[in-house]
Amino acid sequence: MLLANIDPFGATPFIDPDLDSLEGYMEKCVMNNYFGIGLDAKISLEFNNKREEHPEKCRSRTKNMMWYGVLGTKELLQRTYKNLEQKVQLECDGQYIPLPSLQGIAVLNIPSYAGGTNFWGGTKEDDIFCAPSFDDKILEVVAVFGSMQMAVSRVIKLQHHRIAQCRSVRITILGEEGVPIQVDGEAWIQPPGVIKIQHKNRAQMLTRDRAFENTLKSWEDKLKYDKPPLRPHLYPQQSVDLATEEEAGLIQMCARAAEELITRICEAAKANSLLEQELAHAVNASSHAINKTHPKFPESLSRNTAIEVASTVKALHNETESLLLGRVSLQLEPPHEELLSSSLQSVELELVKLAEVPWLYHILQPNQEEDHVLEFGKRNSRNAVFRIVPKFMKDKPPKKNSPQSVQRWGTEEVAAWLEQLGLGEYKDTFVRHDIRGAELLHLERRDLKDLGISKVGHVKRILQGTKDLAKNTFVEL
Repeated sequence: MLLANIDPFGATPFIDPDLDSLEGYMEKCVMNNYFGIGLDAKISLEFNNKREEHPEKCRSRTKNMMWYGVLGTKELLQRTYKNLEQKVQLECDGQYIPLPSLQGIAVLNIPSYAGGTNFWGGTKEDDIFCAPSFDDKILEVVAVFGSMQMAVSRVIKLQHHRIAQCRSVRITILGEEGVPIQVDGEAWIQPPGVIKIQHKNRAQMLTRDRAFENTLKSWEDKLKYDKPPLRPHLYPQQSVDLATEEEAGLIQMCARAAEELITRICEAAKANSLLEQELAHAVNASSHAINKTHPKFPESLSRNTAIEVASTVKALHNETESLLLGRVSLQLEPPHEELLSSSLQSVELELVKLAEVPWLYHILQPNQEEDHVLEFGKRNSRNAVFRIVPKFMKDKPPKKNSPQSVQRWGTEEVAAWLEQLGLGEYKDTFVRHDIRGAELLHLERRDLKDLGISKVGHVKRILQGTKDLAKNTFVEL
């Protein structure tokens, strides 16, 4: 659609053009950003020639801008193309446009021109012209009256030089002498003839997404500071003690097995995004803890570090096992599933050895909820290969709590119950919403979703735990 600036240029009524008529034309190049003929093209051509002759003088943006300024200043006096309107004819969408006295014409496909100048003079729609855009298939045609106007346009949004907005531009070069033209900064002398500019196709472009960048930054910050809470130490007075050489060896072996499991998880996650989503937190936490087991002197491994490794590796083991037992939703490929199963079993055996350390037993002891979930998975899986070694439960039979006693639980008991499930990160959420025993027994999946618990494995463990509480089979708190 042609919207001519009638006041300065006296455009005649709009005529619908035949945009597809390319008979007799030869494609010279593709214009992505802008086209210029006359003054600005002459300056670009002289600059390109100087850069080819003396490349060492044009190696920075500042020097380039300086040379453009020098060449533009020369044109203030020379006015080489002061009568360009006599050498060219302009048609927009098939409509002839009478031109005033000018030195150049620019055709814009983007709101930016000549190093960032808004040469159109605005970004909003008005009574005559629509807002310029790079994806509307509409070209902006503007007049270049002189180099002073081009310089002033960098600081002041001038509008009196607008000619038209259209979908097709046709420029006829008259006479016998060529005229300099430039396309996206590449200039040459064009012999007399006809130049036609019209839409060809669209190209995919990259752009910055500020909203995505902010979301990604907040997520990275959350991972940086959202560390899993550690369980209370069994012996606070010994928290600064060092592990013995034998204990440090067990921790090192457990860390190696966990590293192998993490490697297998990363390999399987490449083909299964759900696995990455569910286990990312546990993998990051255990990796951070395992990195602390590489001191310069192995005998200097502290009990604090050992407790952190044991708790995070156990959490990783439990979450991975929970996902694998529910393999209907995961649908892992057989090789990945077998490697994960083998690595998980190795971690389980190392955790059994660690449980023999007295000050680690309170962290690694299994509970009835883990046994129940495991048996459920074994009954519903064709080739489940995991088992909880009953050695943990050998000398310590569970004590049953009745549903009536659970209903009398306060927020502290509920928080302790979450700790036993290995989900201590949700304690503050349950306390903040004042969830007591009575409410705990009636929690449903949608309630957990409202609390912000979205991980499938965590939801399953909490729901199964509440069922066990209601059936009077949960382990002593």
